[in-house]
Amino acid sequence: MPVRTTLALALLLVLTGCGSNPSDPDPGAGPSSPSSPSTPSTPSSPTSSDSAPTGGAAEDPAPVEPTEALLEWNDTGVLPDTHYVKGPQWEALSDAADTRVDLTADGEHVGLKAGSGRTISEVLMSTDWAVVVAQDKAETAPSRVVAVDLASGEQQDVVSPEAASGGSWALTAGDLYYPTYGDGGAYCLATAALADSNGEDGWCAPEGSGFSGLTASENGVGVMTFDDARPVACRTVNLLDGSGVPQPLEGPQECTAWDVAATADGAVWSEVPKPRRQEEAHFLASADGAFFDLGPGTTGTALPCGDSVFFVRDPQGPQDPARLMRWTPEHTLEVAYESRSLGNAFLGEPVCGGGVVTLTSFGEEGDEQVWASVS
Repeated sequence: MPVRTTLALALLLVLTGCGSNPSDPDPGAGPSSPSSPSTPSTPSSPTSSDSAPTGGAAEDPAPVEPTEALLEWNDTGVLPDTHYVKGPQWEALSDAADTRVDLTADGEHVGLKAGSGRTISEVLMSTDWAVVVAQDKAETAPSRVVAVDLASGEQQDVVSPEAASGGSWALTAGDLYYPTYGDGGAYCLATAALADSNGEDGWCAPEGSGFSGLTASENGVGVMTFDDARPVACRTVNLLDGSGVPQPLEGPQECTAWDVAATADGAVWSEVPKPRRQEEAHFLASADGAFFDLGPGTTGTALPCGDSVFFVRDPQGPQDPARLMRWTPEHTLEVAYESRSLGNAFLGEPVCGGGVVTLTSFGEEGDEQVWASVS
């Protein structure tokens, strides 16, 4: 069975130093406080989609029991371990070696090659744009970035600001967010407006810190920042303000947060209660100043798509399936997908392409890759 590749297990974190080259932090980093935070309260009463919880205080979030509301899933028709992104009209399919991406829609086709010494590291799609990132295998040269206008099929290189090798990327509408290097080797967040080929440097991580876990939607941009404390790093989840500067969320336990995604009236985030089990998280949400306990989930899987935020929940027992959870604008928690396999099952990180979510499921009852439109 394939091994899960999550942000918790293969995190590309880059630390900055004034006048020095960035270095990678310990991938086993966790909360910097000497004691583990307490786990948020366990859901105790069911909540239906007709009766959303009112929310609680930050220190006592209201538990939310999920209801089943499976999306209409369709088979992608490609092998489950293939890099694939489905959009409303276009689809992107990488070859097995991640050396090429083919974009197709109703007889139209655009093919993009990684190039010598490079591999396809990111394929992002919105309703109007697709972005393909070709990373240098040696990680010594900047990434090559190509944006495709899906209305015309025209291609353009994103060359300024110059993209760092690897790191975290996000695309919403025609705005691309990605890492770049600033003065003195600072690790910075770049923004490119693809429609007018306008890119600019933004906020730079302070000395001895970095960022990762970018998410973006019409509701905002989320990012996890971290320091270089040892033996464990302190992590903070943020939303960018109007000037592009990360602002910490109200609600998360200090130094324990990981995932973050903006919603129309708040945010969804995860916290890691046990530093040595970073794949195991607890998800929470805020909405209009109230707070909600969404229960267990998997780090690195928060995904804004359509009007909702999704995250993966591994089987909680030997007879449980793996699930894709959905936090809706109505402040309800839904089960959007369940694996056929029970117990020994897991889901890959979901991806979103212009309101279409693609998901890969692995388990003893068979693997599958499926997609569904999000209302």
